[in-house]
Amino acid sequence: MAAADPIRARCDAGDQLVAADEALARLQAAAGGTLPGLLAIPALLALVRQVRATGLAQARPILAMDGECPIAFQARAVPDGDSIDLVLRDWRRAPAPDSGLPPADDAALWHHLAQGHVLLDAQQRVIAADCPAPDLVELATDLAGATGRHWTACAALSLGLGEDGRDGGRNGGRPGRVDMARLHWRLLDDMVVDVAGSPRRWRVRLLPRVGSGFDLLLLPETILALPADPALLPQAEPAPAGAGAALPPWTGFLGRDLAPALRQPISRIIANAETIRSRLAGPLADAYGNYAADIAEAGRHLLGLVEDLADLDAVEAPGFAPAPDHIDLADCARRAAGILSVRARERGIVLALPEEDCHAPAIGEFRRVLQVLLNLLSNAIRYTPAQATVTLACGVEGATAWIAVEDNGEGLTAEQASRVFEKFERLGRSGDGGSGLGLYISRRLARAMAGDLTVSSTPGAGARFMLTLPADVPSAGIVNAR
Repeated sequence: MAAADPIRARCDAGDQLVAADEALARLQAAAGGTLPGLLAIPALLALVRQVRATGLAQARPILAMDGECPIAFQARAVPDGDSIDLVLRDWRRAPAPDSGLPPADDAALWHHLAQGHVLLDAQQRVIAADCPAPDLVELATDLAGATGRHWTACAALSLGLGEDGRDGGRNGGRPGRVDMARLHWRLLDDMVVDVAGSPRRWRVRLLPRVGSGFDLLLLPETILALPADPALLPQAEPAPAGAGAALPPWTGFLGRDLAPALRQPISRIIANAETIRSRLAGPLADAYGNYAADIAEAGRHLLGLVEDLADLDAVEAPGFAPAPDHIDLADCARRAAGILSVRARERGIVLALPEEDCHAPAIGEFRRVLQVLLNLLSNAIRYTPAQATVTLACGVEGATAWIAVEDNGEGLTAEQASRVFEKFERLGRSGDGGSGLGLYISRRLARAMAGDLTVSSTPGAGARFMLTLPADVPSAGIVNAR
């Protein structure tokens, strides 16, 4: 059959595919159907049933999956008595549709930060669970006996509902009695929960798996305090003059109240816009697909601004101090590079990383150090020319551990370098999606961990941002780096 020849098929009165050319017969089998057998391609079946209901011939674009390969074609269905004749044209491989998965960068970061991981089937029923956090023992025990049940039925989880089964307002104020097992997964994603036996609040992230099922990740909203060790406690920055004065009434509002209230609705806007853009909800004119893409991009920008403002609220709160821990800056560098590797490849940028046997033991909060590195590396990828190299190096010198991100971009003048860490400073750039808060927050985090963040740069020769932290002295003998 020539490439331009139409593919023909026929369905009987029961929507059974009774005859089909080879290409469609193969796609029917890949979708789990048989020949003869009920038409197993959902979009094509919907077209056949609509034609049968109206009695009128209709045509529409169809997107289907042949295994992991997306197939696109134009389908025309024509009624013929009790049967429906199908004519398929322009059969081709298509770009993979957006499945509703979050951006790869976000999903990788959530996996890194999760302290509980539950594998669910397509109906959100528990298959297996791994909850290594010490305060999730009771949940782990409950999940071990919950195989085959919807995850919301676990007794160790409190989903913010009142005694009458009504949403108390913490997760969106849904009216009426809520049957959690019947809710669409998008309504459960990003919900804040309490876990029996844990003093912390937890955020649920539901990530659809390619094919079927979900990864349920439990991300801590608060930090589990470590045993006090004066040697590990960082010294916070000196309080600014006048710190004893009464705090503004809005202090803490952004991070405590506003950001949690905005995350879920904005995330839903993004997810729904992506569903429309990818045409998973049905055929759509190109112009409307472009509108949906603009909505999704604007939503991501807004969500990023919300997160930046929440971080700003946190780092400027009196007494803010990250939780100290034993970390390896070389490992942090490799993790940050792994999270942003897709973005770097899209621009043809090579990430040069520390060798596998390189270690730089330090004292700091892993989550906050990773946050700083992701900000530095994102900026380097954004402002480095395509087909260039961004280098991450680290080491220990005396009582100080360091990690540097060096790019090949335009660099900074001395005047720009002097103000690059100021709040809302964007150095005159516009339209790059930045908020001007990333470097300011990163330096505040570094100094709160008893370290610092500095920059050295030459115009036209790139910039080198260096994060320093207290070295983990007992382990410093295994270090080397650059």
